Amino acid sequence: GLLHAADTDITRFFEYFSPDCVFRMGNNDPVEGREAIQQWVAAYLGSVAGMKHAVLEHWGDDEVAVFRVEVTYTMNDGATFTLPAITRTRIEDGAVTEYLIFMDPSPVVAVG
Repeated sequence: GLLHAADTDITRFFEYFSPDCVFRMGNNDPVEGREAIQQWVAAYLGSVAGMKHAVLEHWGDDEVAVFRVEVTYTMNDGATFTLPAITRTRIEDGAVTEYLIFMDPSPVVAVG
């Protein structure tokens, strides 16, 4: 659901988020609020033409889900990077209230 939406329909991806969701990638400062998160992600993905998540492992309980993934980014210039990542999501009342990504996005950022 969520990761598939991230790969195929970024607008639908954000519909999973609560209005006051907290989002953090790596060492970046946390971003709070769905609209602020959308702006941050749009800036981060500025030079990305597409991405694909491959789930290697997942575990969790009723409120928290953790995925170990490999993310393949395709850049606007055709270059690709496959990076390891962990995503940890907290879900309350059917909405994502916390979305944490543990990865080193520097190869993607360097192209941008």
